[in-house]
Amino acid sequence: MKIPSERRIILTIFILVGAFPLPVRAQQEAPAAAVDAAYARRERAYAHLRKKEWKEAIALLGELLDGSPSDARLRMELGYAREALGDRAAAADEFALAAKEPGEFQEQARTALAGLAAGPSAEAGGDALSNEGYEHLRKDDPAAAREKFSMALRSDPGRTLIAKQLGYMSLADGDGAAAAARLEGVRRLEPRDYQTALELGYIYDSLHDEAAAERSFAAALPSPDPGVQAAARRALAGYRGRTDPLYLDIEAAAWSASRFPNKIFSLDARAGWKPDPYGPLSLYFAVRGAQDSRSRGGTAPEVYSDDAVSFAPGIRLQPVGWNASLSADWGLTVNLLRTPEHPSRTQTDGRAVLTDYRYWRGPRGLFADAGLNLGWYSRFRDNVIGTLRLRAGLRFHPGRWTALTVYAPLNAHKDSNRDFFNNLVETGVGVELQPSTLLNLNLRAEALRGVYTGIEGRDPNPYPKRYDEFRLTLVYSAHFSRRPEADEFVPTRRRRFAW
Repeated sequence: MKIPSERRIILTIFILVGAFPLPVRAQQEAPAAAVDAAYARRERAYAHLRKKEWKEAIALLGELLDGSPSDARLRMELGYAREALGDRAAAADEFALAAKEPGEFQEQARTALAGLAAGPSAEAGGDALSNEGYEHLRKDDPAAAREKFSMALRSDPGRTLIAKQLGYMSLADGDGAAAAARLEGVRRLEPRDYQTALELGYIYDSLHDEAAAERSFAAALPSPDPGVQAAARRALAGYRGRTDPLYLDIEAAAWSASRFPNKIFSLDARAGWKPDPYGPLSLYFAVRGAQDSRSRGGTAPEVYSDDAVSFAPGIRLQPVGWNASLSADWGLTVNLLRTPEHPSRTQTDGRAVLTDYRYWRGPRGLFADAGLNLGWYSRFRDNVIGTLRLRAGLRFHPGRWTALTVYAPLNAHKDSNRDFFNNLVETGVGVELQPSTLLNLNLRAEALRGVYTGIEGRDPNPYPKRYDEFRLTLVYSAHFSRRPEADEFVPTRRRRFAW
């Protein structure tokens, strides 16, 4: 007896929705809205500084200092910007105020004041070369600017501002390694320059050097700047969760679709161990299960989902710093229902799955993301199933700890067995509610319009080519990690996207 085609469709949706591996993106805590707004303005100010847009930077730095008049770092940056515009008197005022604040920038402010007090005679050396470099940048001549900055640094290796500038230019050229080397030199001269430590962490992250990134983010934690502290804490928590050698991932989903009145629950738990915390190899033991509300047993069961529980050891390979991963496992499956395709109580079961995920953040809460899944499943007649999912939308926070996302999805499915229910395209609109950003529990509602691509294999498609569907999904996920010296598992909050 063949499984009815509508049951097969639900089975496929379960595979592609309920059991889709959940990509991970960097942890996001939920600081107060005021801190987030100030941090965003600070980042814009630093962007203007890197581009040598002095007037725009001065305006933003002034606004920030109105709210934090004792922030010595902002005061120093404002002084340097005013000096670059040629307003030496105003720069001296800023440096003098910064020199009165005890802390990491007091000595730097005194040095800057001394340089200004030396007057035009100092410009015969490194100051003149630096000014010429900035002038070349304003004329969009980076090669000449780099030469002048390098000469200024050779004349005085202690010029950390010029070293940073050369590092930023290397980063703009796509040479992250050179940028990291420059900023590491700055850190050696100014070990309490926590902003540079934070920037180094991001650079090492882009270079996929997780050990160096974690070290740099940790070095930025003592900063008195709440924005730097919050950014370092967010990044560091995600890294420590990824590099702990012992971990437990739990993914659970409950969903229903309007075309097939049924409710399906799935669970995927993996306990793993990384021999090298910063290496690509991970060994795990997976327990998976699924059960729905309408399947029945007996001599002629109606199968609405893959009612089964499986146990499988596996191996996972993930390049350091990448979201892409390849997992493979082989184990034993207990069939909760007997069907013509699965007549035995137990059977061996294997799979190999390649996943990747990308996330892009835009201004004012705009975002886009993409998920790719390509897997081979022995249980489903050695089928190879590929899925591409794209989303674009808006994420905002109606409450301090609540997140609401409105998005437009585009889903495409293709398989090697030419099953009609595995060859389709869907689009529509979706809404996702996360009641608390401290817990990875999400409720998603989607109104979808789909079209079968016309590919048919063993079973003909009994349905119209086009369809409409309302899909409701509740998803929970958690990542727990532990280091050998720790006494217990510590949950690491990471944003996960379940498709």
